[in-house]
Amino acid sequence: MQVAGIPLKVLIVYYSSAGHTRAIAQQLAKAAQADLEELRAVGEPPGTGARHYFWALRHLLLSQKPILIPFEHDASTYDLIMLGSPVWLGTFSPALRSYIWTAPLAHKHVALFCSYRNAPGPAFKHVARMLRTSTVLENTLSFLDPAAAGAGIIAIRAQRWVHELELCLSGQAETRL
Repeated sequence: MQVAGIPLKVLIVYYSSAGHTRAIAQQLAKAAQADLEELRAVGEPPGTGARHYFWALRHLLLSQKPILIPFEHDASTYDLIMLGSPVWLGTFSPALRSYIWTAPLAHKHVALFCSYRNAPGPAFKHVARMLRTSTVLENTLSFLDPAAAGAGIIAIRAQRWVHELELCLSGQAETRL
C-alpha cells in the first residue's frame, strides 16, 4: 500500500471464529501487502459449537476483555492498522476489544472491517469510541455473509477498499502540507 508514492507499513489484526472474517483479512493482506495478526484468547473453546457460543456470549454480555495469546506483530511499528471482527450483538468480538485496550494504537491510523449475519448496527461506532486516541478512518468495509459472497467478490471488494483508503490517506497527507 502506498500513499503519495510512499510505502506504508500495514498490519491487519482480526478475530474470526467461523473463518468468515479470516477470509476477508487474507484478501485485504494481499491487496494492501500487509502483515496479518489473528487474535486468539487464552482458554477460548475451539470451533464454533455451543461451548464457544456461551464463552463468547458471557464475555459480550459482561463486557469482559479476555486475555489474549501474545501477538507476533508490534502495532507501534506500523503506519496503518486494519481491525476486523465478526459483529455479535451489535458490537465487535471480545478478543478485538481486548486488543484495542492492550495494543499501542494511540495516534495510529486505524481502519475497520467486519462480517455480519443480520446487520453491523452500531458496531463501528462502538469501536471508534474505544479508539478515541487513534485516527479512525470513516471509510469502513462490511460483508453480509462473506461465505455466500465467495472469494472472488471478497477479493474485488478488498482491493477497492484498500484503494479507497489510499485515496483517503493521500487527501490527509495533502492537507497537512
